[in-house]
Amino acid sequence: MPPFVLVDGSYFLFRAYHAVPPLTTSTGLHTNAVRGAIAAIQKLMRRMQPTHMAVIFDTPEPTFRHKLSPIYKGDRPAMPEDLAEQIPYLHQLIRALGIPVYSLAGAEADDIIGTLTKRAEKEGHDVLISTGDKDMAQLVNERVKLEDSFRERVLDIEAVKEKFGVEPCQIIDYLTLMGDASDGILGVPGVGQKTAAKLLNEYGTLQNILDNTANIKGRVGKNLDENRDNIKVDHQLATIVCDLDLALQWEDLKLSHPRVEELRRLYTELEFRNQLQSLDHPNNPDNQAFKQQKVEDQAQLTSQDDQLGQAKYHIVLDSTAWTALLARMQQAQKFAIDTETTSLDYRFAEMVGFSIAFDAKEAYYVPLAHDYENAPQQLDREHILSQIKPILENSNVQKIGHHLKYDAHIFKNHGIHLKGWYFDTMLASYVLNATATRHGMDDVARLYLSHLTTTFEQIAGKGAKQKTFNQIEIEVAGHYAAEDAHVTYRLYEVLNEKLQAFPTLLHILHKVEVPVAEILTAMEEDGIQLNPAFLGDLSAKFSEKMQSLEHTATELAGQSFNIASPKQVGEILFDKLGIAGGKKTASGQYSTSESVLEKLEHPIAETILEYRGLAKLKSTYTDRLVEQANPRTMRVHTSYHQAITATGRLSSSDPNLQNIPIRGEIGRQIRQAFIAPQGRVILAADYSQIELRLMAHFSQDEALLDAFQNNQDIHQRTAAEVLGIALDDVTADQRRQAKAVNFGLLYGMSEFGLIRQLGFTREESKAYIKEYFHRYPGVYEYMQRTRQVALEQGFIETLLGRRLYTPDIKARNVMVRKAAERAAINAPLQGSAADIIKLAMIKVNEILPHDQAKLLLQVHDELVFEVDEAIADELTPKIIEAMTSVLMLSVPLEVEVGRGLNWDEAH
Repeated sequence: MPPFVLVDGSYFLFRAYHAVPPLTTSTGLHTNAVRGAIAAIQKLMRRMQPTHMAVIFDTPEPTFRHKLSPIYKGDRPAMPEDLAEQIPYLHQLIRALGIPVYSLAGAEADDIIGTLTKRAEKEGHDVLISTGDKDMAQLVNERVKLEDSFRERVLDIEAVKEKFGVEPCQIIDYLTLMGDASDGILGVPGVGQKTAAKLLNEYGTLQNILDNTANIKGRVGKNLDENRDNIKVDHQLATIVCDLDLALQWEDLKLSHPRVEELRRLYTELEFRNQLQSLDHPNNPDNQAFKQQKVEDQAQLTSQDDQLGQAKYHIVLDSTAWTALLARMQQAQKFAIDTETTSLDYRFAEMVGFSIAFDAKEAYYVPLAHDYENAPQQLDREHILSQIKPILENSNVQKIGHHLKYDAHIFKNHGIHLKGWYFDTMLASYVLNATATRHGMDDVARLYLSHLTTTFEQIAGKGAKQKTFNQIEIEVAGHYAAEDAHVTYRLYEVLNEKLQAFPTLLHILHKVEVPVAEILTAMEEDGIQLNPAFLGDLSAKFSEKMQSLEHTATELAGQSFNIASPKQVGEILFDKLGIAGGKKTASGQYSTSESVLEKLEHPIAETILEYRGLAKLKSTYTDRLVEQANPRTMRVHTSYHQAITATGRLSSSDPNLQNIPIRGEIGRQIRQAFIAPQGRVILAADYSQIELRLMAHFSQDEALLDAFQNNQDIHQRTAAEVLGIALDDVTADQRRQAKAVNFGLLYGMSEFGLIRQLGFTREESKAYIKEYFHRYPGVYEYMQRTRQVALEQGFIETLLGRRLYTPDIKARNVMVRKAAERAAINAPLQGSAADIIKLAMIKVNEILPHDQAKLLLQVHDELVFEVDEAIADELTPKIIEAMTSVLMLSVPLEVEVGRGLNWDEAH
C-alpha cells in the first residue's frame, strides 16, 4: 500500500515563493508561490500515488508556544504582501485537485501533522511527511519517513542519525540543547550541533545530561546548570504535540476526484495556460469528454489520425513510398523539416531519420538508420541524403524549422549545406515575446497551439525516453518524429499570422535573427584554436597560487580548514573568528556566498574570494577547455543561444566564452590561450562605449551628444561637468568615479550602490547623483519617460522595434517593482546594443573573403576574427566601416580593432 502522505503546506508555500522567480498575471496578481507549490505537490502525488493525503497549513493565530515564550518566532519578518495574496488561491487549487486541506486556529501545522501521524501509525499505515522542517525528525520511526520534496531527499532512521548525529527519539533534546534562532528557542550558550550530539551520545537523554552537569567540564557544564529554567521552556517549545483533538476521520483524508470546472476557473484566473490546456487533453483521466473513448495503440499504425487536428502521419518504409515523397519534395516551394539523431550534441550526432510536413494536414517520417531485431528492410541512408541534398541546398525552397541551427549542423555532418532558411519557429516565438515562455518546441506548442505535444511515454509507455531506438518500435519513433515536423508547421502558421500584425517584429525575425542563426552555425562549426601547452602551464600557476591563498587563509584563521567547504568556511568566519554579519540558511549552515563575503571587513574574506575566483576559472577554463576541444584539431566549438536572454543578447555555453573576465591579469592570461594558426592572425573588433552612446541617442541630452560628437573622453567630461572643473583638471581618480556613475546609472545604480562601489558617504553620493542629473537633464527625463512607457504598455522597444516586456512593472512588492523599473531603463540600451552587434555580424559576413577570413566569436560588443596575415591590414578598415554603418545614431558609432597572434594581443 502507498504511504499516507502529509504535506507541510506552509513550507511548500514559502519554499516555492523563494525558489520560483516573481511571476504575475496580466492583472498584476502574483502567482510564483502558487505555481511552484502546486507543481511540487502534483509531482509528489505522481511519485507516491497515495490514496489518503492532506496538506496542512499554519494559521496566523498565536499558539500555546507564544504564551510560553514571548520571543517564540519573534524575529520572523511579516509575510510579504505578494505572498499573502496567493494563499487563498493555493488553498482553493489544492481542494479543487481533490486533496484535503486542514488547519486549526491555535495549533501549528507541525502539531496537526504529528497528531495525524500517530493516528495513522496506530492503524497500521506507513506515513510520509513532506517538509523541510528539521523539527519533524522527532517523528521518524520504522513507519514514518520525512522527505524534502523540493530536493527529493528522504530521511529515515539511519538518515536522521547520519544528518544530526543522534537518534530520532533524541531530536527534541538535541534541538533544546543547540537552540533554533529562527523559532526563538534559545538553547544552551556554547552548545552547537556537534556538542549537542556529543552530549546525547554520551548521556542518552537531556535529563541524564542535566543530572551529570558536575561531570561536564568547562563552560558548557556551568551553562547547563545556569539555564535549567530556559531548558525546560525550550524543551516544551521543541516538542511536537501529537494528541490534538481533531475533527477528522480516516475517510476525510481520502483523495477525491478533481473538480474540473473549478480547476478551469482557477487556472483561467491565474493564467496557468499549460494546466488549463491539460484539462482538455485526451490523456487526462479527469477529462469527461474522453472517459468513454477507447484509446487505440497508436504505435501499431503507420498512418493514423493525430490528436492535433486529425493530421495523418506516414512512415516511409519502402522505396515506392520514398519515391512518391521525394517527388513531392522536388515540387514543394516550402516545407517544415526536422531531424532525428543519436545525440543532442551536434558535433557527435548522426542522423537516424528526418521528418517533413508540407502543410498542417499530414507529416512524413523517413527512417534511415534504425537498427533493431526484426526491422523491415532499411532505406539506404546515403542514397536518400544524396537525393535530398539538391533540395536542401536550394535557396529558393523555403525551409521551416524549430531551432534550424541544430538541423543545419546535422545536415552538415552528412555533407549537406542547408540553404533557404525561411522561418524558425523557436526564433519567431522569441521575437514575438521573449519572456512569455521558454522556447523549446513543447513549451511553444503549449502556449500557441493549446495542446501538449505527445511524449514518448504516452506512445511507448513509461521509461521510453531511457530506451534506445533498438528498443522502441519504429512506428513509435516515427509517430514522435513526424509530430515534430507537423507541430513545427502548425507553429509556423500561427506565429507567422501573429507576426503579420507587427511588421517590425517580422522584420527582426527575417532580417536579423534568421540570418544571424545561419552565421552562428558557421561560427560554431569553425571554432577557435587553443594552445594546450599554455593552458597546462597556466593551470599549474593557478594551483600554486591557490595553495598560497589556502596557506594565507589558514594563518589568518589560526587553524587549518578546508577553504573549499562552505560549511567549514562559515564556522571559521563566524564561530571561530567571531566576524559580524553571519546568517544561517534554512539548512542550519552559515551563508558564505560572494555577496556575504564582500561585506565582511576582514582580510580572510578577500583571501577566500580570490581563492574561489581562481578555482572557478581553473575548473571552467584552464582545466576544462582542452577536454572540450576537438582532439584532432585542438579547436574549441562553443554553442551560441539566441532565445534565452530577455534583451536579445546572445549567450554561449560548452564552453561559455562570454564569462571570461574582461579586465584584469587573469582574464588576459586565459585569452592568451586562444590563438591563430600558422600564417593567420586574430582580429578583435570592439564597439566603444556603445551603451553610453545609445543613452545619448535615446535621451538626446545636449551635453552627452556634444561630448560624443566632439570625440571627447566621456568619463573625463562627466567628471568635469559634475565637479564644475575644467577638463584638463580632472584627476585619474575623479575620472574613475565618473566612469562608475556613467555605467552604474545605465543599470539603475542607487545611492547605496555608489556608496558601496566608491566609498562615498550617503550625503556625497546623494549630492553627486543630484548634480549628475542637473548636468545631464536629458538622461533623467529618459529614465522617467521609460518607466512611464513600461508602466502604461507593459513593454519597451529597442531601436529596431524589438519588444522587451516588463511583466513585474506593476508588482506590489516594492523590491520587485524597483528591479523591473531598473531593467526597463536598461533594456532599450542593452537590447539596442544586441541588435547592433547582430546587424554588424550580418554586414561583416557579407564583406568577408571566407576563404581567407572567418568570424569566430561574438562576445558582448566584440567580434573576433581569424584572418590571413597577408590581408589583415586591408581588411581592418573594411570591418570598421561595416560595423560603424549598420545604424545611424545621433552620435557616431566607434569601433576599435586590435590584432595579434592570440586573443589577448588583439585587445
